[in-house]
Amino acid sequence: MTARGITDRRGRGMTLVELLVVISIIGVLLAISIPAIQMARESARRASCSNNLKQIAVALHNYHESAKRLPINIAPWSFGPKDIPQHNGKGWIASILPQLDQPALYDQLSVGFDGDFLSGGGLKDPRVLPAMQTQLSILHCSSDGSVRRLSADQFQWDGIEVALTSYKGVLGDSIVGFPQSIHNGRLPDCHADGGCGGLFWRVTYRQSRTLSDVRDGLSNTLMVGEDVASENNHSTAFYANSDWATCAAPLNYFPRPPRPNDWWDVIGFRSRHPGGAQFALGDGSVRFLSETIDGKLYRALSTRARRENVQVP
Repeated sequence: MTARGITDRRGRGMTLVELLVVISIIGVLLAISIPAIQMARESARRASCSNNLKQIAVALHNYHESAKRLPINIAPWSFGPKDIPQHNGKGWIASILPQLDQPALYDQLSVGFDGDFLSGGGLKDPRVLPAMQTQLSILHCSSDGSVRRLSADQFQWDGIEVALTSYKGVLGDSIVGFPQSIHNGRLPDCHADGGCGGLFWRVTYRQSRTLSDVRDGLSNTLMVGEDVASENNHSTAFYANSDWATCAAPLNYFPRPPRPNDWWDVIGFRSRHPGGAQFALGDGSVRFLSETIDGKLYRALSTRARRENVQVP
């Protein structure tokens, strides 16, 4: 073989066909690997979210063990004559902060205030505001990027930024007082709490519940579920009346365009997880519910004492 032949062979590059084949192979590998990576990341986020719900459920059980009741959905900020509750104060999440290893934060939120927390200026109280702005990772589902200190003017709170939560207490299966609901009044309003209330019932919010009040079975009663903070105007982590949602709205219902100030559109449970959302049950377990769950079954799982013969799918 001549020296020129050797030189020609060594200098030969890839043909256009060979280059296209290599590009095609790389494209196929990317098409396979990218969705797999995304699925793995979402699986990790979902596992982290499940762990958050588990810790919250354990904290609720520990609170119940100590207080012999669950925390009040909307705790009073101050009391009037004869110890009658006056004005909205902290919510149930704030009440379990010691059980979530946050005793100092709990103490900051437990100062007294004479007047409603919002309209009376309590939000701007320098003793309270730093605590209200403390975002806890345990209250943040990593699939929901909106749970960071969003501007509170979304909530009409004078532009003050506050900490938000991805997790809400289960109110039950009623809209409670909103006839303009997505169901157009076809669901009972249940002001008398005639069995349709959940563990964090709103109308009787100054009354606490016990686990023994759950006659439908703790393993078949939803206690805490997911919500997407940016979709509504009631997602503050520690203030009363911002820590509950209802199963009257379909699971993963996202009104479009978003209407964050319309309670009847936004007070349902939802998540950024594909296909459904996670819930902590009364027994402390955590389950993923499909967004295609039967509506009657979903609402039955949200009540505590209607004695429906249902099980979590």
